[in-house]
Amino acid sequence: MALFAGNLLPASFRGALFAVLSDDVGGGRRIVVHQYPGRDAPWAEDMGRAARTFHFRGFIVDGDVIFASGPIQLQRALLLAAFEAKGSGLLTHPTLGVLSVSVTRFAIGQDLGAGRMSSIEVEFVESGSRQFPSLLATSGLASAAVVMAAALALDGVRAIAAASAAGARRKDLATTGATWASKATALGADATALNRLAAQLPGSYGRFAGGANVGAGGARAVPYTASTTIADLVEIASASRVAIGVAATGVAISIAQATLAYPADLPAAVRTLVAALVAACADPGDALRLLEQLLGYVPARPEALSAIGAAFGWLVRRAAVEALTGVVGQYQPASRDDAALLIARLVDLVDPVIEAAADVGDDASYKAARTVRAAIVTDLRWRGAGLASVRTFAPGAGLPSLVLAQRYYRDAARADQLEVQTMPVHPLFLPARFQALAA
Repeated sequence: MALFAGNLLPASFRGALFAVLSDDVGGGRRIVVHQYPGRDAPWAEDMGRAARTFHFRGFIVDGDVIFASGPIQLQRALLLAAFEAKGSGLLTHPTLGVLSVSVTRFAIGQDLGAGRMSSIEVEFVESGSRQFPSLLATSGLASAAVVMAAALALDGVRAIAAASAAGARRKDLATTGATWASKATALGADATALNRLAAQLPGSYGRFAGGANVGAGGARAVPYTASTTIADLVEIASASRVAIGVAATGVAISIAQATLAYPADLPAAVRTLVAALVAACADPGDALRLLEQLLGYVPARPEALSAIGAAFGWLVRRAAVEALTGVVGQYQPASRDDAALLIARLVDLVDPVIEAAADVGDDASYKAARTVRAAIVTDLRWRGAGLASVRTFAPGAGLPSLVLAQRYYRDAARADQLEVQTMPVHPLFLPARFQALAA
């Protein structure tokens, strides 16, 4: 079963989903007509493109299986809050991808069937530049994440429900969920280790700082302010561990309270747990490493091998694949070779999820995971294409990094970059043969 007709994206605004019957995109050019005395022909001055408007006609349904949206009253409340919130928000357009828009007007209709369905009519106007611009639903990390989240909700609920109908026990699901939550908690302790957080403090602390994602030219995105201290990092680490613990408890509560024939809240609880783990990482390189471990984790508990345990395990893995899109967007390749190696590494992580979804007939997750794979490859190829490749240098003797930076790059300021790439025992004695950026 296809998730959406013609591979369209699920429409949503600020995370609130709704089905679309039809939509219109309006626009044009801002033309100022100048008319002069004695001249019959006017001059039409083009002042640029006019703002685009997006008009949707759709609906929401109580207990929607496709979106796993829950009660109709909750859906109405979420849409009202999203439409009335101040400022611009993210709109997922079925064909244009993720856009930054503002609401100009909306109407949520109710009739005799208000307990089951509500009609929606809403108009948006673009606000700022489009994020991850593309006319294709298969490109753009943000669009890929939206598709994967919707597929995860649909197939995750269906897989658990199918296992339950076949006689699976809630006890097996609870044990499997606790096992995966324990793994996420252990990975969270790794992510919040003080040495990993301290490596991201702003300032120049030499080649041992910066973490796993220094980026080309030694640049890195610093997640902390200039006034952040080690004491602050201790509090940040504690808060992150608490958030992971709360998310793990949320998974247990969701399993305990869920109706196994329709566990609508379980996919969201799993996604929250994976998101809390990623949020605990100060370094996107660390986040990729921990997601890789999560994707490769095979629980030893026999309950995890049951039908319902296996369904929950693939639910976690698909949530990890969704999380990869955000982490890849933050990662800064150090070179063209680094981007190529990362592509190969991530493809090896996503391909088993694609194959597993195909094996069990989860068409939605299969197509969504392929969309994530394509978006990751496209993004890293595009960003890696503008970076220098890596080549081998052989100065023949252990020389200072300042000397070699001046010799090879005509820029002594790049000595720190050479030290990061070669990791010498001492900056005065770089290896006699090493690999570094070609330019």
